[in-house]
Amino acid sequence: MSDKKKKKPWVIALISVGSLLGLIVLLLVGYVGYISLSYYRIGDETLVVNNNQTTALLKSDIATKEFSISTYNIGFGAYERDYSFFMDTSEFKAEYQTSQGQVETSGKKARGISKDNVLKNTNGAYDTINKLGNLDFMLYQEVDTSSTRSFKVNQLEIGNAKHENYGMVYGVNYHSAYLAYPVHEPIGQSNSGITTYSKYNVTSAERKEFKITDAFFGKFFDLDRAFTISEVKITDSVQKLYIFNVHMSAYDENGVVRKLQLEQLKEAIKVARDIDGDNNYVVVGGDFKHDLVIDNPTLNATYKANIFDKQETAILKTDWFNYFRLNESQDGAEVQNLISGEVETYAYDFKDMHLNAYGPTNIGTCRDASIPFDDKNENGIVDNSMVTIDGFLVSDNIEVTNIETIGSGAGLQEENLATTDPRYGLGFVYSDHNPVLMNFKLLA
Repeated sequence: MSDKKKKKPWVIALISVGSLLGLIVLLLVGYVGYISLSYYRIGDETLVVNNNQTTALLKSDIATKEFSISTYNIGFGAYERDYSFFMDTSEFKAEYQTSQGQVETSGKKARGISKDNVLKNTNGAYDTINKLGNLDFMLYQEVDTSSTRSFKVNQLEIGNAKHENYGMVYGVNYHSAYLAYPVHEPIGQSNSGITTYSKYNVTSAERKEFKITDAFFGKFFDLDRAFTISEVKITDSVQKLYIFNVHMSAYDENGVVRKLQLEQLKEAIKVARDIDGDNNYVVVGGDFKHDLVIDNPTLNATYKANIFDKQETAILKTDWFNYFRLNESQDGAEVQNLISGEVETYAYDFKDMHLNAYGPTNIGTCRDASIPFDDKNENGIVDNSMVTIDGFLVSDNIEVTNIETIGSGAGLQEENLATTDPRYGLGFVYSDHNPVLMNFKLLA
């Protein structure tokens, strides 16, 4: 008979649990080490202009030619109308909480619905811009090249094929190692950027790095924000045209990071405007994550009524956008912050910058993606809040002759809703953003 005592069942269970916990801790430590060692910031860099065009912008074009430019965040091909994103949260207004059966909302998905859906939405987004005609400049954001979330679809390659007669500048906006979050559908590895297409010869281009959060885990999700600057020389003129493509940080509840990024952007605009003392032309387009019209004194009253009265979620409760302070007459006054509700000293965002902000007021450019784009309780009011965070900033030596959000319908984004549906014509067919089209002239 063996003298070795048999281990009691509870001891075996304790050892097993301890071993399992040890393995979990080891895996977590290993994973944190993996993402930490994989993490790096790209920094400022000179960009290559691919397929650069020979067409020159002429001095005779100043004050005579009308130029066209678009901006479109294509949302990595995921955000069709039925899509909600896991990082988006919102809250229904009190009067709709009973009919909706909930107070707070939270998105579900981290990846596109399928590869076929990503391809459909990517192609649909580019085709929408092509329907607008032979534009002079086109800006895109959230263009993936090899990301888990978009099934490795190379959206840059598709865009280049769709715009084969344009010069192209591409800057990586963010990249990451494999992120195993959320657990139910890990977002995985990301490689995404911002693309600028130009009909005119681009003399040079550069990527400028935005500041992001320095929180240990936060930086892995804010990733590597940036903006690009493309320089277009004007023949027989000392002046130049600078086209900025911007995609700023979201999910910055207190607005700390966005404030830092805005200061960086303002400094870069000042440099471009007066880089050689020649009063250059500057157009800054993209996804600012700041509303361009809510606090703009030129705001269309009908648009403002639609923003606050005809949507069921409370837009000012969200944390994925802020708003530009655009009312110069309030500079220095004590006013209520539209999001926090706290009283603060109003600081006009573009003071002494000789810069004008343009956001379209026909319809919103971005929807709340904490829920699908819907009228769930069928009361004739869109569930989602909508804002205008896509648009342009232009130097005051530029005249804007037209700016509009491109919704859905004939010749626009494809529309398959009945005309009686409250979502009809509002867009958001291929992305949680709508494209914006602007026409402008360079003033003498």
